[in-house]
Parts: sequence; C-alpha cells; structure tokens
Amino acid sequence: MKLEPIQKEITLRSQISAKSSQTLLEFLVSKFKYLNAAEWEERIASGKVKVNDRTASPGQPLRAGDEVAYTTNSWEEPEVNAHYRVVYEDSSLFLVSKAAPLPVYAIGAYFRNTLTHLIRGDRPEAQNYQMVHRLDSETSGLILFVKDKSLVAPFQKQWEGGVRKAYQAIVFGNFSADQHRLEAPIAPIKGGPIRMKSGVDWQRGKPAVTEFELLETRGGFSLLEARILTGRTHQIRVHLEHLGYPIVGDKLYSGDDETFLHFYENDWDDWLKERVILPRAALHACRLEFTHVKTGEHMVFEDPLPKDLLDFWNNIPKSDCV
Repeated sequence: MKLEPIQKEITLRSQISAKSSQTLLEFLVSKFKYLNAAEWEERIASGKVKVNDRTASPGQPLRAGDEVAYTTNSWEEPEVNAHYRVVYEDSSLFLVSKAAPLPVYAIGAYFRNTLTHLIRGDRPEAQNYQMVHRLDSETSGLILFVKDKSLVAPFQKQWEGGVRKAYQAIVFGNFSADQHRLEAPIAPIKGGPIRMKSGVDWQRGKPAVTEFELLETRGGFSLLEARILTGRTHQIRVHLEHLGYPIVGDKLYSGDDETFLHFYENDWDDWLKERVILPRAALHACRLEFTHVKTGEHMVFEDPLPKDLLDFWNNIPKSDCV
C-alpha cells in the first residue's frame, strides 16, 4: 500500500503489552516490516527511536510496559473502521468491542489508525491500559484491557487454560455437522511468498486445537461457532483453510497465495470481491469467559455479530438452504 508523505514530523508510540524476550531491533523488524534491520539500526543510531523516552540501542531487551517511540515524517495511513464500543468497565478492567478492519496496536503502516491510539485519544488515562490478548485487524469483537500493568501477568497466566473464547465465522461451503474438533499443529510457512502466513505442519508445528459447532448452512455458506483451546497465531483461519472451508473475506487464508498478493499490490477491487466477497474477514470474537483476577467473580460477556456480517448472512436467500 502506498504511503503518501506529509511535510510534518511526528512521534509514533507503541507499547509492549505482553511478556517479551525480544530486543528492540527484533521488535522493530518483526512488527514494522517496511524497513529492514540495517535501516532500523540506522534510525536507532540517529536517535529517532527511543525506549521510555531514553536513547536506545539495537540489542536493548524489551519488557512488558516499555514504550517504543519512533520519530519520522508522517503519511496518510490506510483507512480503517474506527468504531469501538465499551462493553464493560470497572476499576481494573476495560472491555471493548472493536470494528474491522482496525488494528489493535501499531503495526506496519498503522500507527494512529489503531484501537489503542483511538482509546488513548478519547481518554488520557488509557495511556497505562494494557491489552491482555489481541485480535487481528480484520477480526471484530471483544478485546480486554487491564488498567494496571501488574494485572497483565495474572491474566495471561489464566489465558493459558482458564479463559474460554468463542468466535463466529461465515465460511464458504456446506460445513460438515460431524466436524466438531480439529487437532492439527500450526507453524509459520517457510519459503513461501507471504512471510506472515502460517499453516498446518505435522512435523514443525505447535499443538493447536479448535472446536467447531455448525449453527446454520444456507446458499453454499455456513455460519459456525469456533472455540479455541490453544492460542496459535491465526488458528481459526488456518484450521478452516486446512479443512477446506475458508472464511468469507479472508484474503490471506483463501486457499491460495494469489488472492493476498493481489490485495497487497492492488488493494480492494472487483477481482477480489468476486473471489472473497467481503472486504474483511467474516470472523467475530463473540464470547469471552474468565475469572476476574481481583474479585474472583466468574464473568461472561457476549457480543452479537456486527451489522456488516449480519446483513451479509441475512441476505443469503433462505430458499437456498441445504
């Protein structure tokens, strides 16, 4: 995507919200791929990159709560759906439902057009809020923040097995009612044209388990609920592609690499619309269940399908149901 420079210098900030074993250089290279390692080293040496407002070095280790600031010329960022809704709030927790596409944190070409930046613009005290988990830019739904970084570790420990997360997805094809569970290890795909893509890999992959429930099938599409029992990158999307039921609108896991490469080069166009139909993945984080780390209360939150996905589903003629 082309970035249009603006004659204005700004400082872009990104907060390390999870336990990290990366150095500053590793973080920058992995998150902001438009510059390579040598280019980031040059910017660090020139003083354009700081950690916690202090001069930094490429090998400096990063920790949860650190803030990485990068001073650069501004540009026009790609458009996003900037809507979010507060679902629940108390003295410790801040739960929102985000729209899509909307990155949750600074990544790639996105710095200001992110959920964290929007929230901090609306409420200055949110500078100290920490994300407990993440959603992809094109996934809508529930995402949880804590208001004190000391609560991040207890929540992330609970995330390893004590939190239940459910998603709704609209997929291509008549999903089998007999497919209730998939155990298939996931790993990044090596040697392919798309660096960010993962896939099922029975030799190198990490264990990944997803449970599926078929809610309805109509007109060659299926509405599913997916519950992830492990937390692998793009897990639901990878597993559904592996099963042969890619998510409507998912340009990365649509069954081949041509779709995403076309999107990268041309953005959204009629060719893509014919292939994947929707401009964003039809995946929504619809339910979150956990124990409050401060009060011990069992908490359950649900978020219905957003209007764009609901309209798409309701417009599929019921007379075509299978």
